[in-house]
This record gives sequence, structure tokens and C-alpha cells, in this order.
Amino acid sequence: MDECTQHDIDAWFSNGTTTRQHANNFLYWAIRQRLVRNITLPLPTSRTSPLASEDEHLNTLRALLLHDTLPAAHRAIGLMLVLFGQPLSRIVQLRTDQLRDGAEGLQVSFGSNWLNVPEPAAAVIRVHLTARPGLNTAANPSSQLLFPGFMPGRPMHVYAVANILRAIGIRPLAARSRAWLQMVREAPPSVLASALGISAATAMRYAERAGTDYLAYASIAKR
Repeated sequence: MDECTQHDIDAWFSNGTTTRQHANNFLYWAIRQRLVRNITLPLPTSRTSPLASEDEHLNTLRALLLHDTLPAAHRAIGLMLVLFGQPLSRIVQLRTDQLRDGAEGLQVSFGSNWLNVPEPAAAVIRVHLTARPGLNTAANPSSQLLFPGFMPGRPMHVYAVANILRAIGIRPLAARSRAWLQMVREAPPSVLASALGISAATAMRYAERAGTDYLAYASIAKR
């Protein structure tokens, strides 16, 4: 079971019926027992999930960039949600080596590619990097988690993060759906799947939820 990867999990859930979510309890147990590592499970989804409007999308970006009381960690997580359509459960699991800052600016890796983080979002993430929370305990000072929590070796709790974002008017699922709608206007889901480290089936499902007809991309590719 230690050979199971995130790609395997994404593909298994995406290619089956919603009843496969009944396996979550077993998989959560396997994660706690360290039988599998670096795995996050998809939250239950619906094809009628909400979609943020363009105005809401812009207001969300503005809030995350300019909010003067929200901690930089939560602003950074929110920006990765809005810019790259990543689920919160995966963002909080990121490690510091999945970020690099060089001549090409700040970049993040979710899959097989390094993706540029646009300014001024990159500036917010750099602020977070200079003072990551949760490192002031004796067991956690050298954590490689990008978003360490207050429990040694554990990241920030996804539901706590989601609640904080909702408290300032950000709807995580709606924001992620809008992010996918923006991205699939620029690249086919199959390309996004590789760049964002998810299965092609999952990318197509997200694209469909965001209101995109994947078959249109397939027909263009065949020409």
C-alpha cells in the first residue's frame, strides 16, 4: 500500500461513482497509521457546486492582497486557491521545497511543472515565508511544511482555514470553480492536469463543473 500515490487516489475517485467516497474512513485510517504518505483525499463534490462570479473573483483577490488583519499564511493559502484552483486540503500540505524564488520570480510546483506566481500575490507569499507560524515549539522549529500547524509535524487544519476564509466573505469551493473556469480558457484540462499534479479525469471533472465543454478541446486537438 506504500506504493499508492496522489495520482492513484485522484484517478480512483474520479473514474468511479460517488459511492467510492465510502472508502474515505479506511483511507483516513491508513494515513494515520502512516501506511500511505503525502496523500490527501478529495472532499465530497457535487456537479451543482457554486461558481463565483467575475466580480466576486476580483473582490476575493482584492481582499487577499489588501486585507490588513488576516494573517499572511491565510492570505497565501487563499491566493493559491484563487490563482491555481487547488483544494485547501492540498494547499495546506505543501512543503517549502515546492516553492522557489529566483531570476524568474516566485514559482510553485504542484505537479510536473514550476508555475509562476504573479505579483503582487508573490509578495504576500514572501511575507508568509519570512515568518511562518507554528515554528516556535521545540518539536517544530525545522518543519519543512509550508503551512505548519501548532501540532508537531502537522499542517494547518484545513477546516479551520476554510472557516477563516469564509469569515471574510470568501467561498472556497466557489472560488476554486471560478479559478478553473479562468484556467481552462487558456489550456486544455489534460495540460492543466500535468501542471497541477492531478489526474486527467479529475481535471476534466473540474473543468465540467466550471462550465467548460472538454469535448470542444478534444475536437480542436484532433484537427
